[in-house]
Amino acid sequence: MDKKQLEMLVRRYLKWKGLPLRPALSFDDVQIINNISDINSRSDIKDLRTQLAKNFFLNVPIVSANMDTVTDARMAIALARLGGLGFIHQFFPLEERVRQVEEVKRADNALIENPITITKTATLGEAKKKMAEFKISSILIVNENGTLAGILTSRDYRFKENDDLPVAEVMGGGNTEAMKIALIGTSRKEAAEILENYKIEKLPIVDRDGFVKGLISAKDILKEKEFPSAVKDEKGRLVVGVALRLNADYLNEAAELINAGADVLLLDTARAGSTRVGEAIEHLRANFKDAILVVGNIDTPEEVEFLVKAGADCVKIGIGPGAACKTQEETGVGLPQLYAIATCAAMAKKLGIYMIADGGIRNPACLCKALVAGANAVMIGSLFAGTDEAPGDVFWEGNQLWKHFRGSASREHQRDRIESGSLDKVRNPEGESGVIPYAGSVISVINGLLGGLRSSMSYVGARNLGEFWNIGKFIWRTNAGKEEGKPRI
Repeated sequence: MDKKQLEMLVRRYLKWKGLPLRPALSFDDVQIINNISDINSRSDIKDLRTQLAKNFFLNVPIVSANMDTVTDARMAIALARLGGLGFIHQFFPLEERVRQVEEVKRADNALIENPITITKTATLGEAKKKMAEFKISSILIVNENGTLAGILTSRDYRFKENDDLPVAEVMGGGNTEAMKIALIGTSRKEAAEILENYKIEKLPIVDRDGFVKGLISAKDILKEKEFPSAVKDEKGRLVVGVALRLNADYLNEAAELINAGADVLLLDTARAGSTRVGEAIEHLRANFKDAILVVGNIDTPEEVEFLVKAGADCVKIGIGPGAACKTQEETGVGLPQLYAIATCAAMAKKLGIYMIADGGIRNPACLCKALVAGANAVMIGSLFAGTDEAPGDVFWEGNQLWKHFRGSASREHQRDRIESGSLDKVRNPEGESGVIPYAGSVISVINGLLGGLRSSMSYVGARNLGEFWNIGKFIWRTNAGKEEGKPRI
């Protein structure tokens, strides 16, 4: 698309949204216009489903930032259970990212394929070590030929002090003669009935020759009821995203992470609108045709077109609006986030691809405005960094609880990477490090964001996010208007 065509495209989109072409505005500069609505209550809005790729959907439009103080397996599990997506950060070594992806994939399952096993000649100590490694409290015991021999549960070994005992002597009533098993092909409903009738927690699935084919857990069945919005893959496992390191052997990383079960790959760099990134996308697409590839960060429609032509499924918008980012301050580069989202959306909608708004989301209103402007989802960093599910410890200071939060380009983070060997020297820092108030469970943070979103949708008269984007329009407001909208008590 030439420059004249691009300007006309952007001009028409901004006029349709009620935004000026100049100056560039951001979230606090505008308000969403309410309409006459037949939605009586925000509780009437049930559908918050969104799309990030051709065949990939989320049940809520929220993803977590790939930052080392925001997302590891624990956050990714929490996000997927609540309907969103977590991106495990790229600063783990590859083998640790693989382990983190596997941990998410084992968290909730319709059927645990290839469950962890150990031979009956192994010692109790070896079994305990393996269970600790995979964070499980029971383990299937197999014969030397691989057929099921029994199951070792916490009830069998909790009072055993001799770790040298063979597991065959410890598993007690868990042997195959006493335990309940089911043949492969047993339905979910039938499995639940067996678990309930016999008051057991685990149901091994075997073939007719006794070889282990899977495991169904009562806990997983109960989680389906507890987290009805959970996003799962075709095998009933939670979805997870993971970041690649552009400076590393990204093709090998992609292969290892896809093999581990990663659903979405994120190629993340501060400046994605570069030929180097375009070449990387082309190589990834050539080698992994069906992989879902998110690429960022950018903030212009030209870059959207560039990345999509290279093979990106979804682009990440935002240069400098993050709470721990100072790129705009250091370089003078980076557009106000709402303007960046809207102008990029003009191109993304034309090309039929998807966008994540990354940065600047401080409250539910920012989330709502990002979606009306054209984002399919928002990436959250600072709002999640203070939660229980984020990496790091909670600590007291000044009669308040805090957690650490830092930008990926902060001086402190760069020094850690130098010590780990993943960076050669400290560069001009474009991020900050500091602390953030402790926020409790991420569930409460997400509920607050979604509560504001549903309320905004009810004002606009939208019953789903497609309608919210289509109906939602903005009006520019003055600083006096902004101050008027603040509480004054």
